Amino acid sequence: MYDVAIAGGGPTGVIAANLCGVYGLSAVVLDRADDVYDLPRAVGMWDDVQRILHDAGILDEAMPAMCDHVGAEFVDPDGKRIIGLDFPPGFVTPNGYPIVRGFHQPGMERAARRCLDKYDNVELRAAKEVTDIRQGASSVTVTVRDTSSRTEEEIETRWLIGCDGASSLVRKTCGIAWNSLGYDHEWLVVDVALERDVGLSPYMQQVCDPARPTTVIPLPLGMHRWEFQLRPGETKDEMEEPERVWSLLEPWMSRSDGELVRAVVYRFHATIADTFRRDRILLAGDAAHQTPPFMGQGLCSGARDAHNLVWKLQHVEHGLTGEALLDTYTDERHPMAVAMVEHSVNTGKLIDAYADMASGGPEPPEDLQAYAYGGSAQLPHLSTGLLSDTGNEWEGRLVPLCTAVTDGAEGPIDDVAGPRWAVVARDDPRGSLSSDIVSKWERLGAAFLRVPEPGSAMMGALLSLETVAVRPDRIIYGAASRPPDI
Repeated sequence: MYDVAIAGGGPTGVIAANLCGVYGLSAVVLDRADDVYDLPRAVGMWDDVQRILHDAGILDEAMPAMCDHVGAEFVDPDGKRIIGLDFPPGFVTPNGYPIVRGFHQPGMERAARRCLDKYDNVELRAAKEVTDIRQGASSVTVTVRDTSSRTEEEIETRWLIGCDGASSLVRKTCGIAWNSLGYDHEWLVVDVALERDVGLSPYMQQVCDPARPTTVIPLPLGMHRWEFQLRPGETKDEMEEPERVWSLLEPWMSRSDGELVRAVVYRFHATIADTFRRDRILLAGDAAHQTPPFMGQGLCSGARDAHNLVWKLQHVEHGLTGEALLDTYTDERHPMAVAMVEHSVNTGKLIDAYADMASGGPEPPEDLQAYAYGGSAQLPHLSTGLLSDTGNEWEGRLVPLCTAVTDGAEGPIDDVAGPRWAVVARDDPRGSLSSDIVSKWERLGAAFLRVPEPGSAMMGALLSLETVAVRPDRIIYGAASRPPDI
């Protein structure tokens, strides 16, 4: 019997599988396809997700499929910036990585799959389609069909994670409701492999053109992405015709400048499941929520799901906590996913509002302009679930990446802490904790870290408090001028 079975071998499923390897859980990934989907879909990876890929042991292997960005902006039909921000060379956030990187999804996924080879306790089984799920009191039975031979077998697992996309069989089998959050628009997504430099802007751009709002994104490996909003009356068939696609690309390039890799009409949805857990079955990624792409949060939200969930499964399976810990998965990730969807939807609304302004309409209201790149609206941090609830402003935020020291080791806090809790202070935190509290943290396998030279204003402010407790997913559980209660 496996500790964890994962239905779906897309990015969320394979990131979750790598994390299972890191946390010592036996896992099997079941994917009905023979290989990764060979065309790019998601294209933007935020700083905290780069950090997750590092924790999962994937980032270094995936770097050849990534590129740095120089900035992001909203522009008018003539290309003049309305609002935006620049990323100075070498700039990193408190998470230790560039604020966002572009990536080639097939390359990233293949890198993540290669990383599974280092784990004896994790396997990927391609061309295996999940056809039935039966949940018992202590396990889940998954029926799997080989897509070539059509033979079936049953797999027993303690836990099942549904990473099988928006049409998720896992979610439907559980009878979990799938709710719209009120955004459905069709866009033509075009990927081009450029054969020469045609002078395209190096910025990620939202072109707020009343004739047709358009997204333009530079990608690694000589690729470029355009997303064209469909106008009333336009159909999928006509918009996917190569002649039509090239006519849309004419303001930027000619057909002799590159190869058309893909042109597909997608309906951008905003939807979410009622709950992400049904007893021994859990949902992650697009099976749990769908997000419009304007903030690049789709794949990113799936990676955050995996990071939040797998350490909790490890705690339950290794006897560190009861199964009630898994209830915090929905408590934490559901409101975060809703907030991400709403943020992306508001960004999409702002694109339309700026396009309307360009044709003589009113300036968008200030509260909507806050959702522009460089605007005041910030992506949320955790505010519910497993937090110490002292009301400290640091709780629920990611601990800044810094150099930490523990018994015989020094390095980035993520590497020194590893896949475990951490208790952090300027000096060895064991010096200010009672022996009883130290014993409780030791039973959780916590690392005791000191950060004598914080290295950043944010970490310095954080360590003006006496003790900081950090969860395995790098979220600050408690930060106080007294040692936080276990």
